[in-house]
Amino acid sequence: MARAIDVLAIVLFLVAASAFAFGLKALSDLEDFRALYLLIVGALALRASTEMLRPRSGST
Repeated sequence: MARAIDVLAIVLFLVAASAFAFGLKALSDLEDFRALYLLIVGALALRASTEMLRPRSGST
């Protein structure tokens, strides 16, 4: 089960990285709303990825 969670965290990290990249591309194309949406999606995916990998206190 831990391996599946690690794989999911890596996939979320890759989603975050690609969302940031597409968000920066949208910023350079002056598409403000699309850029803002993609940067928010990237931030939330990155946070979810790090939360999944953070060790929990009290778990064995």
